[in-house]
Amino acid sequence: MGANYELLIKNLRNRRFDEAKSEPIISDAFSHRGYPNALRYALESMLEIDHSYSYKVFSITKKIQDSIEAGLAKAPVKINFRYDGPIQTDTHITLFGDVTLLTLIEPQTDKPWQEIQFLIREIINIMKGLKYVQKSGFSNQHEIAVLTEKPSCRINIQPAIWLNNRSYLETKREIERGICEYRFGEKTRRSYLPFKSIARINAKDDRTGGGLKRMIRLLRTLQNDAENPILLEAHEINAMVYDIPERQLKFLPNQSLSLLSVVSAQLTRLCSDKKYYESLRAPSEQEIIFGSKPKQKEIAKLKGQLDHLMNDLQGILRRESKDFYSEILY
Repeated sequence: MGANYELLIKNLRNRRFDEAKSEPIISDAFSHRGYPNALRYALESMLEIDHSYSYKVFSITKKIQDSIEAGLAKAPVKINFRYDGPIQTDTHITLFGDVTLLTLIEPQTDKPWQEIQFLIREIINIMKGLKYVQKSGFSNQHEIAVLTEKPSCRINIQPAIWLNNRSYLETKREIERGICEYRFGEKTRRSYLPFKSIARINAKDDRTGGGLKRMIRLLRTLQNDAENPILLEAHEINAMVYDIPERQLKFLPNQSLSLLSVVSAQLTRLCSDKKYYESLRAPSEQEIIFGSKPKQKEIAKLKGQLDHLMNDLQGILRRESKDFYSEILY
């Protein structure tokens, strides 16, 4: 049974709906090219969201930041704020959201997880007192999810500690600085270099003519629209696509579908090559992404979504004597 592309198009439009304008923010080509829904869904999903909406998201996030700062003014912790998440690499797929507000502290004791637990409790209490916050919660046990009003904006607040690793101490360049978050539900912690990964994704995307980020957006869209949950995090999808050789990710504007088979092959490799899967690193080249974590089934589910889309697109293209490398204007 084929995918319900009318529903998928509806999902896409809802993610990009501007409440103030009472309309979705989509490209002119989406409405005027006259392409079948499967092709419109694929091509539109690859496009970046207008930067003016990113500025609005950052403005809302700064409002949250100011509230936390004021609420913790007398607390025995000094907090730094930074931004992370798909919005930092323009791989976000929602008009308002996909941003993570990092709330970072220098640990003062030999039990930093207790300091993070204190920070989490305080921030949750602060969020409950804000009129512009519709709801907030700590369901995944490592970050606080916040939904604001007017516009409805989803913001993740990630309490974490600074890691002053050797590279940072030697260079004093913040791009080299790490952070550590505590995942209390799993009783684990994750140490990583978010700013280096962001910089490297942005740089590689420039070198590939936008191919890297287009494929990340498409995979995140397929994940978001899957009927059954695909339990992969944004940084995991970033790493899977980032590790594709640069020459294979080159984007040609009139061959928008030419990278689909490259990404499908990458997902196949991650599913079948255990050694490669276990050794995959983040764009920072420091963090092991999967290691022994059992996520190959989740990757296989994502590959299934992509391959299903590709099969549907092949049927459309074949009727016009075209393939994924044919010229398609959008």
